[in-house]
Amino acid sequence: MSTTSPAVVVWGELLWDLFPDGAQLGGAPANVAWHLARLGTPVALASRVGADPRGALAIERLTAQGVDVSLIGVDAERATGEVEITLVGGEPRYRLVPGRAWEVIDGGGGATAAIAGAHAIVFGTLAQRTDDGFAAWRAMIDAAPAACLRVFDPNLRPGHLDARALDAGLAVADILKLNDGERRTLTARDRDPVPMLLARGARLVAITHGAAGATLYTPTGEHAIAAEAASPGGDNVGCGDAWLAGLVHGIVAALPLPRAAAIGSRLAAAVASHRGATPDFPAAAISWMLAAP
Repeated sequence: MSTTSPAVVVWGELLWDLFPDGAQLGGAPANVAWHLARLGTPVALASRVGADPRGALAIERLTAQGVDVSLIGVDAERATGEVEITLVGGEPRYRLVPGRAWEVIDGGGGATAAIAGAHAIVFGTLAQRTDDGFAAWRAMIDAAPAACLRVFDPNLRPGHLDARALDAGLAVADILKLNDGERRTLTARDRDPVPMLLARGARLVAITHGAAGATLYTPTGEHAIAAEAASPGGDNVGCGDAWLAGLVHGIVAALPLPRAAAIGSRLAAAVASHRGATPDFPAAAISWMLAAP
C-alpha cells in the first residue's frame, strides 16, 4: 500500500470488455477508478485478476492512469475476467464469462488499512455474489469509519440481480446512484428507493436519465442536472460509471452537488463520444470537464 491513503477506495470487478472488433479494459468499478484517477482524485481499486497476460496488462494500464493497484490480487487458478459485449441500436448487451478472478476478491489487511483514511468507498453488487466475495466486502464496509461515504451503484442487469448483495448495499448506502430502469426495477421489487433511502438517512440519491440529464434527491430538495451532448461515433458503454466518477470527484473535492454532477455529465458525454468505457482523454478535455459551469 502507498504511504498516502487514497481519497477513494473502489471495490469490485476488473475485466475486459470483448467487443466484436477487439477488447477494451472495463468492469464498472474499474471504470470508476480509471476516471477518478484521471480527474485527479487519489484512488485505489480493490479487485482481482488472473496470473495471465490480460491481468498484467490491466494492472499496467491502471497504473499508467495513476490508480493505486496495490489492492488488486493475482489469482493463480482463475483467469482474468471477461464480458462479451454486443451493441443493439447503440446500446450494449452483456454476457459475463463465469468463474473468473474478480468473483473471489480478497482485499485483506491492505484494504482495511486503505479504507481507514478514505473519504469514500464505491461498490456495486457483482463482486459480492459469491460467499467469499460477500464476506470480504462486508469486512471492508465494517472497517470503514463513520465519516467514510458509502457510494452504491448496483448492477441490475437481467439475470444478475443478487438479492443478498443488493439489500446489503441499500442498507449501508450514503449515496445511491441508479438509472431510470434500475429505479423502476427496485420500485417493482419493493418500493421507490428515493424516499426509502432518504428516510433512512442517506445523503443523496442520484437518478440518471441518459440524454435527458439527471436528478439529485437530497433530504432538503431536488436538483435537475442537464446532460451534455455526445459526439457521434461512440457507444454508451461505461457512461454511467463515468458520470458517477465525476460526481464522486466533486463530492470529495467539497464542490456543490450540482457542480459535482455537472462534471459527471461532461465526463459521461466524453465517454459516449468514444468506443469503450476507458478512453484516455487529453489534459485539455479534463480541464473542460472540471471547469465551473
